[in-house]
Amino acid sequence: KDGTVTNSERCISRQRRFLPLPGEARPDWWIVSAVARALGHQAGFDYGKPADIFREHARLSGFENAGQRFFDISGLAELSNEQYELLEPVQWPVTGAASDSRRLFTDGRFATANGRARLMPVASRLPARNPNEAFPLIVNTGRIRDQWHTMTRTARSSRLLAHRPEPFIEVHPEDIRALSLTPGALATLKSAHGHFVGRVRSAPEQRRGEVFVPIHWNDQFTGQGLATALTDSLVDPISGQPEAKHGRATLTHWPARWYGRLLVRRDRPKRWKADYWAQQVLPDCDSWIVAGQCKMDWKSAVPDWLGGQPQLVMEDVREGRFRAARLRNGQLEAVLMVDRDAAALPSVDWLVSCFSQPELDEASRRGLLAAKAVDGDDAGNLVCSCFQVGDRQIQQAIGRGANSVDALGRELKCGTNCGSCVPEIRSLLVASTEVV
Repeated sequence: KDGTVTNSERCISRQRRFLPLPGEARPDWWIVSAVARALGHQAGFDYGKPADIFREHARLSGFENAGQRFFDISGLAELSNEQYELLEPVQWPVTGAASDSRRLFTDGRFATANGRARLMPVASRLPARNPNEAFPLIVNTGRIRDQWHTMTRTARSSRLLAHRPEPFIEVHPEDIRALSLTPGALATLKSAHGHFVGRVRSAPEQRRGEVFVPIHWNDQFTGQGLATALTDSLVDPISGQPEAKHGRATLTHWPARWYGRLLVRRDRPKRWKADYWAQQVLPDCDSWIVAGQCKMDWKSAVPDWLGGQPQLVMEDVREGRFRAARLRNGQLEAVLMVDRDAAALPSVDWLVSCFSQPELDEASRRGLLAAKAVDGDDAGNLVCSCFQVGDRQIQQAIGRGANSVDALGRELKCGTNCGSCVPEIRSLLVASTEVV
């Protein structure tokens, strides 16, 4: 992107491209202008750069505007190309007259015909469809701390996806018990329109009878984790805003026969299928969290999963465990871990470290077959994205006497940068107290 951005406090900021356009890609304004010129509108679309469009935009804001419209940036209409490139953040209106634009309505008049504020009374309305016997739970959808919209950018960052690598369902602990669910296992939310499969997370902050699911995942990153499958096609009659914060559903255990973790070096073809999957992009490989409801003959299926025959294999049929790794010239190419218990699978951080080795050492080979780091160096599930601190590291520090958020921050640095992980750190502190 190369242009300007205006935020909700009327501040216009210069936005500069930080990456070159890939291949034959062109900016939106260039594409629209090319189409318009091809249709015969050469004179109206002879823009050569974003600054040309900005100047026209500024001129139009002042056209036939004798103060009736507050948006007026005509004072910027004659910016040179150099001045546009160096434009500093400024709040509109910018008319050229000496005035402070940081606040509007300082003269006591509003942008209405009579200059008086127009207050619109709003009557509160209940959701159109409330829970019933068929769909007893309220589904709330929303964002999580490290993702943005549909993950087209943020999912490319392995650090941002490490905290919550797959779709999940946050449920009150008492509802988990009442519904015979298991934290860390998979469950299915079913609505009148579709279903959502996610990992059960115990969340005391949820109200009983309500669950939360994230909006971010889509078919590119998971098979059955679309939040829109749970919401009704209802919109506000005036704004058109959908009722995305209120759905109705049932919640049941997803009967997985096995859970797995697959890591494959980047850009390898996908020849396998799983009933449940969620993809995660990692530094040296792609990762999938997988699960299935059918019995598998892993020894015959594993070449499709790993892209070839494995050099390391361990199978315990009675316990439902399978480990396999494929090497090329001693370097790890792919690894598959399968277990009946999802909690028995190792941390992805340790598995990724095996991919960074030019040649897999003997300790790592033994660790892959045992599904755990031989030296015990496993940080656990990520809590602090800024400093890559896992829950096991935090629990160990608590055991050593770090009994507050500040103490943990001094020892591990977790929670000392952006602070978004502090609530989860507090939860771990509370949980450690309850165990004692």
